[in-house]
Amino acid sequence: MNIFTRISLTVLLMLWAFLPYNDKEAVNPQAELLRSIGKVNLGLICSAFLGMVALYCRDIQICLELISPENRKMSPKAAWRMFLLPFNFIEDFFIVINLSNSIEAEARVNPKLAALKDFGMVSGIGWSIAQVLSFIPNDIGQVAGLLGFVLVLVHWIFIRKINTLLA
Repeated sequence: MNIFTRISLTVLLMLWAFLPYNDKEAVNPQAELLRSIGKVNLGLICSAFLGMVALYCRDIQICLELISPENRKMSPKAAWRMFLLPFNFIEDFFIVINLSNSIEAEARVNPKLAALKDFGMVSGIGWSIAQVLSFIPNDIGQVAGLLGFVLVLVHWIFIRKINTLLA
């Protein structure tokens, strides 16, 4: 998918995500939760989250570096696109798809991965979808955010397993 399409999808997603926040009279549980946490605690939570994302990106990069170049569907450095806000909300889907396809291609020729039946697509796409749905400003958004967090951990554990097998 070309860059224009990805940017267009990002703009549409941001419009959809922030539309509910324009209604000043609407009750917004996420906004209330953020206010109740406080600025300092919110800063600490965001820092911890960004640190976690950095470690996750590093493991994805390592995974792609361990995969033979002919089986890679993206550059190992492309994992760091997860930090390109708000572009990442769409780009994350492509990172997960290309990573899973790279693992699958490597598994066809590398006996270390011969026993794999799953290549991380379900948990990866799952957390990407949940991340987008977490923008919904109600209980559905909060549940999606929690589910996305669990699924990204499942995916991360899977990537670390792949790294161990390939190292």
